[in-house]
Amino acid sequence: MISSSLKDFFLPGSIAFLLLSLVPGVLLLYRRRDGGRAGKIWIALLVLLYWVLSTPIAAIALVDLLSPDVPPVMSKADARGATAIVLLGAGMNVHRSRGGSYGAPTREGSLRVLEAARIYRVLGGVPIIATGGNRSSQYSEAGLMAHQLEQLGVPADHIIKEEKSANTRDHAMLVPPLLKQHGIERFVLVTSQQHIARALAAFRARGTSPVPSTPDVYVESGDAFELYLPSRVGLYVSERVMYDLIGWMYYKARGWV
Repeated sequence: MISSSLKDFFLPGSIAFLLLSLVPGVLLLYRRRDGGRAGKIWIALLVLLYWVLSTPIAAIALVDLLSPDVPPVMSKADARGATAIVLLGAGMNVHRSRGGSYGAPTREGSLRVLEAARIYRVLGGVPIIATGGNRSSQYSEAGLMAHQLEQLGVPADHIIKEEKSANTRDHAMLVPPLLKQHGIERFVLVTSQQHIARALAAFRARGTSPVPSTPDVYVESGDAFELYLPSRVGLYVSERVMYDLIGWMYYKARGWV
């Protein structure tokens, strides 16, 4: 299995991909045939690509272009009889110091938690299944999200934790037995817009029929001018869209969706 660090080298929008892509450009700078002109063009185009990917306007456009437009669950009618919510993990930030570790939520994960808590109130207090395995000595992803949900007013006894999964395929394989165990047939599936297509397909491949709901697009912007300025948030969103696009193709090739 390829490690997450190695995957970044093949992911447009990541810093690792940028550094790897700079190598041929730098080598071309020393080509005598054209005085390094090809290298200068290569590097300029790479810089332009990352400038565009890091602007909120481009990140929003990528999400809209490459992700399905899923209307959020705003009422019980929208939930189509769902009696539970499945909240997919989005990773966590693990900080380590002198033998200890502390798990902190990612921004994308927090937006998913906010969406799940909102739907919980809309549906009048149905169970929430939080998914995600251990990433630190303090919390699993599911445990961290459960803690966040409790802070947002969801009682602990309404939260079911699935703490073994490490990816979308694991979620789709490990959640259905939990649903069956608790007598749940229809559920709302909560994840990010750029991830929803792959997640829906993975769950449907396991014989379930989830009702999708996604939080607002990850990018937040101020005035119109700021939409065109590079930002770390914009670049991260563009990177995540690329990640899920590649993930979809990989899952399709493996026959998982």
